[in-house]
Amino acid sequence: MRIPLEAGDRTLLMVAGVLLVATTLAAVLFTPASGEPLSVGYPSSYSAASDGGKAAYLLLGELGYKVERWTNPPGQLPDAAKGVVLIIADPFPGITFDEKRQVEHFIRRGGRALLTRPGSFSLLPASDSTSTGKPGFGWEEFPARALGPISRFAPFISMKTTVRWGRRFPDDVAYYGDEQGAVVVKSKLGDGEIIWWADSSPLTNHGLTRAANLTLFLNSIGPPQATRVLWDEYFHGLRAGFWDYLGRTPVPWALAQIGLLFLVIVLTYSRRSGPVAAHQPETRLSPLEFVETVGDLYERKGAAAGAVEVASTRFRFLLERRFGLASPSSLETLSGALRERGGQPNSELIGILRKCEQAAKRGRVSGPQALALVQSLHDYTRRLRLGRIGG
Repeated sequence: MRIPLEAGDRTLLMVAGVLLVATTLAAVLFTPASGEPLSVGYPSSYSAASDGGKAAYLLLGELGYKVERWTNPPGQLPDAAKGVVLIIADPFPGITFDEKRQVEHFIRRGGRALLTRPGSFSLLPASDSTSTGKPGFGWEEFPARALGPISRFAPFISMKTTVRWGRRFPDDVAYYGDEQGAVVVKSKLGDGEIIWWADSSPLTNHGLTRAANLTLFLNSIGPPQATRVLWDEYFHGLRAGFWDYLGRTPVPWALAQIGLLFLVIVLTYSRRSGPVAAHQPETRLSPLEFVETVGDLYERKGAAAGAVEVASTRFRFLLERRFGLASPSSLETLSGALRERGGQPNSELIGILRKCEQAAKRGRVSGPQALALVQSLHDYTRRLRLGRIGG
């Protein structure tokens, strides 16, 4: 059985269908074709993509490190910096002078900072880099060039970079590199240390599995005992907490579809289950059409005298009510009331009323005469302000 739909219901269903198709197409277009998570382009601790840093972040927690994401400004770094490691992997450009000074102050108080890529140079007090000029960023193996805690049990590391450490300071130790320069350097700054990597690829989800990159990462952090690790997300732009990160996931799309479905349900339910009001058809007769119809009836029956009698009776009633006279009153009584109380000349008005009486008694009067008498009564009603007459 086919259920008839009203025009409003059909429009609502069509709009809901179009919106549903649009959201479905958007979800298909913006979803990666493979099972690989969407890359964000930097080693975020939230990203499970090959270039993300989620595996390294979770591994630190499993190995007993006190690890947490850091989304606060660098001015809120712990005052007791000894035993605290700050990981700043591929910071975004636009680091201010105050932020640089606050990070440097944290290191001088005894903190350790693991910085990657040339973008981190803006956080160092003085440094420089050189380029090898090689095209592309393929994986390369770099041997250990110095013995120490950073290169312990890690004779080779694998990294994707065309950058080398350019400036040398007396306290710099180049742990890994080649004939073109160093790619892993440790420097002293006050009571703290800076460990610089030419690229963040060794700590990414994919890079941890290559060569001795995992060992390099753990050696750069230090032993888990009494070590607190702060994985920086502040310089990745995540400065509004968890909800800002949530906005980069498919969750808003899911919420939008749920909201659309809820809106359709509410609109459909309200149209079907709301209060039922009886349809009130508009009348076909307006007041002016009613007057014209009555006038046609008087004209067809030749009863113009009746119309004059109705208008005269109404006028005399209003006049008697104005002067407090008994109804019905004679023409002489009305004439005296007009002269004594109204202060109006009454000869013309009394003459009109007398003609109306005569027309009603005879029962016949011509159309033009009846129209003239009714118009005169209407005019006197307005002049004497006997009643509210329409324009």
